[in-house]
Amino acid sequence: METHYSNLNNKLDKLQLKQQGTKQSKDYQQHYKFYPRTINRTKINFTHEEWSLLNNGLQHSIEKPLDKYWTDLIMETEQAIRMLEPKIQRPFRILAAKKLKQIKTSSSHHADAKRETYILRNTNNKLRKEDAMITRADKGKSCVIIYNKDYTSKVNDFLDNNNFHKLPKDLTDKYQKIIIHTLKYCNLIIPTRQVRHLIQKKPLPPSLNALIKIHKPDNPIRPVVKKTNAPTYKIANLLVNKLHEHLHLKYHYSVKDSVSLANDLTKLKINEHHRMITFDIKDLYVNIPIPETFAITKQLVSEHNEEKITTQILMLLESVLQQNHIFFQNNTYQPEKGVSVGSPISKTVAEIFPQYLENTHLKHIIESKQIIFYTRYVDDVPMIYNTKYTSPKQSTSTSTRYTPTCSSHRHTKTTTAYAF
Repeated sequence: METHYSNLNNKLDKLQLKQQGTKQSKDYQQHYKFYPRTINRTKINFTHEEWSLLNNGLQHSIEKPLDKYWTDLIMETEQAIRMLEPKIQRPFRILAAKKLKQIKTSSSHHADAKRETYILRNTNNKLRKEDAMITRADKGKSCVIIYNKDYTSKVNDFLDNNNFHKLPKDLTDKYQKIIIHTLKYCNLIIPTRQVRHLIQKKPLPPSLNALIKIHKPDNPIRPVVKKTNAPTYKIANLLVNKLHEHLHLKYHYSVKDSVSLANDLTKLKINEHHRMITFDIKDLYVNIPIPETFAITKQLVSEHNEEKITTQILMLLESVLQQNHIFFQNNTYQPEKGVSVGSPISKTVAEIFPQYLENTHLKHIIESKQIIFYTRYVDDVPMIYNTKYTSPKQSTSTSTRYTPTCSSHRHTKTTTAYAF
């Protein structure tokens, strides 16, 4: 009992601290930037009720009318009661009956849901009439209202800028056959009994969706590819573990999340000569050079494994990397280079090439007096340099010499947050 009351007191203490913290909310909001829940990139006018419903977010669920789920609710309740001990079933059945009757007779229970359904119908009619849609933003869990033509245009700009070309037909069946054939020769890394579970029964092409980057000029897209039914998806999941087991990657110059970055920054001693500059590796996944990355992977795997195991890992990796096509609006596209967006293995493969550059070409610069701090999270690189020994122009020139797709911007004094 003492433990119970101790837990309650701890909860009360936390609530009191939380309430005290709300007094500083205005200062907190002025200091930190928060993205709005809904962003309208159209000329459509929404009523106050429609806007409030949109601000609930894309995960908001409107309750269905009672007659749609009443029978299922009774059956599921009875099924749950029958799982209890026989002695206590009758009391719980009486309590459940009272609660069900209360739900049935409650007149206000569905008033809000009915109103929200009506508002949603009107909102959808407006979107349909203006040929617009609602999609997700890249940051802040915001939703973006955008015209369909603008959405399509942004996706096409991404495809054109990253050298995607349209294919005459879907390649899903072709890659399915390649995977089935490759699995026959990987008995050292995949048990024979597991092979049939790695083959998709009904493979589908990877479909492309887009998140709108509301924090960047012109609001470009971040591609999101659904590959759960693609021929290589299950293999890629398995191969991620195999690569981590056999590659022995060394994360000297990268962090796993923003918390690790914050912890590293608090340990630094900063003076008036230190400045921060940030680099963004533009569209990292679709710009990774596959032949070079494959050669680096071969070298790393062969250092710690037998020749036969190395051969099978590389054979499987090559088959997975071949499938980098995507499906958008009834058309199939494939890039000239890069790893497949949305594949479980993409993050690992995209880590191999930057690590190689950092450990070979950039190591002597990173560990020199010029650079006070350097780290990387996937495609974001914050760096603190010493103005006594270098300048932003020299730092940018050095980075882009080895990574041509790397663009940079300077972290100014007026900025109070770094989007990481």
